[in-house]
Amino acid sequence: MVSGHFPYFGVNWSAPMLLMCGASIFLVAVQKIFASYLMQWGFALQSKEIEVDEDLPNFFKTIKLSQADTLVSMDNNMKKNFGFCFNDPDTIATLDETCIPKKAIQGTPWYHPL
Repeated sequence: MVSGHFPYFGVNWSAPMLLMCGASIFLVAVQKIFASYLMQWGFALQSKEIEVDEDLPNFFKTIKLSQADTLVSMDNNMKKNFGFCFNDPDTIATLDETCIPKKAIQGTPWYHPL
């Protein structure tokens, strides 16, 4: 018995999904087949772990007291006026116990996009 179903390739609501799936399959296939060449040409990440040691001290030992106090007061204000903590409570507790740093961070140590 013939079902009457046949493959139809036309432009309709599913055409963008077909194009994206086709492009994804193509990119995955190229990446698998030409992985060694892509790595030689610089288009892929290396397989070994990149180890970065910048010899930086701990953040909490380098933040200025004024900046730490500002962050703690901002968190307390958020908690009091809006009822939620923007930062992790352990982070705020550690910032509240900071001392004078030997070498302080220059510039803005903390950034919250709204």
